Amino acid sequence: MKKFFNKVWQYPCFAYLFLFGFFFFSFMSLDLGIRYFSNQYTGFYGWTHASPFFFSVSWIFLFFFFVMLLPKKRRVIAYGILIGLFQVLVLAQMLHQSILGRFFSVYDLFLTGEGAGYFLSSFRWITPYMVSLLFLSIVSCIFGCFLFSTEPVCKRKNSYYTRLGICLLSGFVLFRGLAFERLGEPSDPNSWDRWNNVYNVYLDFNNPSKNMEVAGLYEMTFRSVVVYIEQEYLEDRSTLREEVESYFTTRNETLDLSTNEYTGIFKDKNLILIMMESIDSWLVNEEIMPTLSYLQETGWNFTERYSPAFGGGQTFNSEFAANTGLFAIENGQAAYNFDRNAYPYSLPSLFHNNGYQTQALHVNHGNFYNRNSIHLAIGYDRHIALLDDFPNSNLNFFYDSNLLKDESVADLIIPDAEPFMNFIITYTAHMPYDSTNDKCVTDLYGLAVPGDSTLSCIRNLARDTDEFLKELLERLEQEGHLDDTILVLFSDHYAYAYPDPSYIATVKNESNGNLLQHVPFVIWGNDIESQTFDMLMTTTDILPTVANLFGLDGYNPRNYIATDVFGNNHNNYVYFADGSWYDGNLYYTGQVVNDDLLPYVSSVSKEVQDKILTNNNILLSDYYEES
Repeated sequence: MKKFFNKVWQYPCFAYLFLFGFFFFSFMSLDLGIRYFSNQYTGFYGWTHASPFFFSVSWIFLFFFFVMLLPKKRRVIAYGILIGLFQVLVLAQMLHQSILGRFFSVYDLFLTGEGAGYFLSSFRWITPYMVSLLFLSIVSCIFGCFLFSTEPVCKRKNSYYTRLGICLLSGFVLFRGLAFERLGEPSDPNSWDRWNNVYNVYLDFNNPSKNMEVAGLYEMTFRSVVVYIEQEYLEDRSTLREEVESYFTTRNETLDLSTNEYTGIFKDKNLILIMMESIDSWLVNEEIMPTLSYLQETGWNFTERYSPAFGGGQTFNSEFAANTGLFAIENGQAAYNFDRNAYPYSLPSLFHNNGYQTQALHVNHGNFYNRNSIHLAIGYDRHIALLDDFPNSNLNFFYDSNLLKDESVADLIIPDAEPFMNFIITYTAHMPYDSTNDKCVTDLYGLAVPGDSTLSCIRNLARDTDEFLKELLERLEQEGHLDDTILVLFSDHYAYAYPDPSYIATVKNESNGNLLQHVPFVIWGNDIESQTFDMLMTTTDILPTVANLFGLDGYNPRNYIATDVFGNNHNNYVYFADGSWYDGNLYYTGQVVNDDLLPYVSSVSKEVQDKILTNNNILLSDYYEES
């Protein structure tokens, strides 16, 4: 092979074109491959459009320029490192998209520590397509490295490198200009369809999956770094508070502040708020989770609750949304980093101000998701991290069924002091669902499915969470608190880490990543009449709904974007991080609608954009600080 490449270099012009071809293909195959992959999930822009292609071509010209500036011996090293980094990035992005339904941004890199423990289990999501894509890029890279290494040593005049540099930089500028031209025209800043305009998606750059389709791999990567720097260090946030004020002023003009038939019906009762890790709707039946099924049947079952995934770290973002009434920022820093913000209207703050003892409890270390700090910031008197506070316990608290077997922990969950508001985050049903999870080695509850170890695993894990609920009811009765305590239970997200997406799609009769977030929400009290509610609601609606039910002093609907589901202000639709929304009949993602529907679609779409923008501005400006 070396002799062949030596012969190629006898024709320098041809050799350099040959070299650039291999260099180009090694990078472009990654871009085309990941955009084709993305289109299978998002389908927003299509992988064959010109603008992302031109963006990627321009970056490849620039990469080649910088590599050629280096001394000959360092070119192979620089090329290998550069292409290697992007190959790893592409694999990581595709795995992230496969598991979580979205690509990641710079901000999500700060969450890698939280996911490190599940690194090995992610490899089972690698597909032949991913392997083939990386193989093509690697083979092309190997040929390119051979050409670089066999380039003859000869002295070049400065004019040679000047001409080469001019050509490559001209290519960078030319193709970058073509990319912007192909993006089209931006829409008006106040337009209802701004979120779905290709140029505006590029300008806003707040949805990683759409960003990939619009900008391509390399433009998305480098622009996300630029956006991160702008948002964190250069953005003037003084106007954000004014924008929030303007939103609330306009919205509150028509807000109905009257009470409803459910206002204060749980006045002065205790609350145990339970977020159930990965408990999907299809797991809730009498065979797998008999206790939760009982709570649904005898309590209030909200059948149309969705848990939109905003940003990375879906578990924490759901607990943040339920407690604060705010979603995380989709393309911004993780919600747990806003621990210096003020949250006077959060659920624990309201309960605390009404004389309740408030505590949050989870098995993991307190520094995981920064819970030690953020839970205090949002109003809890204390965060209890079982691994930190009970390091010598003989019980494995990663099994939810063990939580109440330790008397000290049981006394924290059901304290003597009244009234109390406790937030419990379960764990057992967390991924992975294979033999790497020691809780799946045995058939704990006899729920194994012959020939399907994965399904057997998740069924047994869900039952373990259900055993905690069973023991909780028994303990409440023993302690004399069954009649004066309300349980509010909600899932953090659907079982997205289940390694067979086709099974999830079949059992839920849904394949769309947003609509799959249709998960349980139950309110239960021993003396309430069972009811089923079918109004559409989202995780942030939990706060105003619970605050109204408990008749909490200090609760004012004017302070929230979310609404009480029993009130007259509640909109019967749910919206998602990409700007799409669902009203029970129409799932709107930007498709063309007829003239009769257009006024309705434009109105709701504008409302959704305003809510997402205001939500972000509240967090970024620490809007409630002066409240």
